[in-house]
Amino acid sequence: MKIGVDLGGSHIGFALVNNKNKIIEKIEIPIEKHKNIEHDILNIIDFYINKFKEKNKIELIGIAGPGNPNTEELNINNIVNLGIEKLNFKEIFEKYKIKIDIKNDAKSAGIAEFKYGALKPYKDAVFLCLGTGIGSAVFLNGKELKNKKNNGFELGHMIIQKDGNICNCGKRGCFETYCSIKRFKDKTKDILNLEDVSSEEILEKIKENIKDNKINNLIEEFINNLIIGLSNIIDIFEPEAICFGGSFVFFKEIFYEKLVEEMNLRKYKFNKDSMPDILLSEFKNDAGLIGAVIVDKNKKK
Repeated sequence: MKIGVDLGGSHIGFALVNNKNKIIEKIEIPIEKHKNIEHDILNIIDFYINKFKEKNKIELIGIAGPGNPNTEELNINNIVNLGIEKLNFKEIFEKYKIKIDIKNDAKSAGIAEFKYGALKPYKDAVFLCLGTGIGSAVFLNGKELKNKKNNGFELGHMIIQKDGNICNCGKRGCFETYCSIKRFKDKTKDILNLEDVSSEEILEKIKENIKDNKINNLIEEFINNLIIGLSNIIDIFEPEAICFGGSFVFFKEIFYEKLVEEMNLRKYKFNKDSMPDILLSEFKNDAGLIGAVIVDKNKKK
């Protein structure tokens, strides 16, 4: 058995995964931002690893989180959306003496979709995880593109608007400041005067107010900005498919058909054959948990 841990912007997911990469048991715990968030996160992870370990023989702990993972030092650096400079898992490894594999969360989810999910039929593909920010993974010729330095292929931080919205990374106009689901939900709550509501409630309120001009304009603006980012991605990588994961999948009713229709209307005049298939994550929120425990066989030990 393996334990998958997926650290998100607002929740931590835990899963007991068998050797066929199927989830046997899953738990999700909310987290809140504060000064000692690193301590709380490590305590929560330690608690649930111990809980799963009490009843099962665990051979691997896979941890996926936003930021730059360092597999040699067993930490994740620069988790900007949580305000964490470094999250170190050495004490957990020393306590349990179980192999730990650390990945970027979006890369982890992308690997799950590419190996076993929606992107399995393709050799060239891009995975975009739209949630608190926008994470990404790129696959060419059947392999994930990787950098030697840092995480790389942070498509959420390409600039789509000069002098635009300020991003947590310090730049202005980043793709994720216009097309993260968090940004969309915050804008929706402002328009509809909503306060502490769930994603389910936000979606229902959007449906109830779907004829509201402000809501329609917000959806249209979101899709138009998304297409700018997708156009850049298509021109650079020319993927066979682009797969959306994260919270975007939850809002598919209001985004997906409109996006596909608009993408087809805007097919490039100079390269019409480059239009990729637009897909939704097969594993949804489980993708990061599954990908966290998929070990790269070519990875140096």
